[in-house]
Amino acid sequence: MKKFNLRQCFACAKTEYIKWVCDARMVILGVLLIFIYNFAIQPLLQNAEKMNEPLNMLEPFIAVANSGAVLMIIPLVFMTLIADFPKIDNNTVFYIMRIGRKNWLTGQIIKLVMMAASYLAVIFVGSVVPMITRGFWYNGWSNVVTNFKNVFPEQSMNFGVQLVPENLYNQLTVFEAAVKSYLLVFAYLMIIGLILLSLSLIKHKTLGFVSCGAVIALGTAFCSIKTSLMWTMPMANSIIWLHFTKYFRVPEVSITFSVVYLVTFVAALIIFCYIMIGRFNYDNVSEIAS
Repeated sequence: MKKFNLRQCFACAKTEYIKWVCDARMVILGVLLIFIYNFAIQPLLQNAEKMNEPLNMLEPFIAVANSGAVLMIIPLVFMTLIADFPKIDNNTVFYIMRIGRKNWLTGQIIKLVMMAASYLAVIFVGSVVPMITRGFWYNGWSNVVTNFKNVFPEQSMNFGVQLVPENLYNQLTVFEAAVKSYLLVFAYLMIIGLILLSLSLIKHKTLGFVSCGAVIALGTAFCSIKTSLMWTMPMANSIIWLHFTKYFRVPEVSITFSVVYLVTFVAALIIFCYIMIGRFNYDNVSEIAS
């Protein structure tokens, strides 16, 4: 058995991550950013123009990370971008044999962390850049978000108003909302990737896609009807405003619960992967990819 070597793990992750970044599928990211701008950023900018007030530069990203519709698209696009994760073919099998199963698996998990973090970073940058000349940087909500309904009561159901609800700006600071949104959505993406990884190791990659699709679809459906079952899915646990009421500090469900839920889900999948890599057999590589 090969000894655990963290340097080899990072080398494996780095090599495969570079290949992933250079993949032609990355063009989908551009399409996603255009969708995000039109769906989430433009409505906020239109409200800002009506009030002749600036937005906080972080508010568009917070809106993106807390929109049920966008948070259905983000994991689906991520799943598309990592569709061949983990990439296992005849050459990969020889590579696994050379560096060791656990070193390879650790490299895959590091790669997944890098993919999820950089994917969200691109979304963050894509949300913030349009605000550079039209927003301000401060740990406080803009008047556009907090006061638009008072200035234009006839437009209280305006879509831009709904993007950042009272559940957010009455309960959290801007910086706190942005950081927690990033970390919770990151954990959601990790779960999607780890489901693909774990089921690939038992030669059921197609089932992995079906399972990821089910997790996303059920999470979206439960959140849309606001049933208590939504807390059994990663999606609700990654949307901050769902945790709070509009005005009272007592949360509907604590952020701590969601953190424990997401971390436990991630940890369980990682443990399962390490158990299965020990039983991983190279007899039929084509079975692993299907």
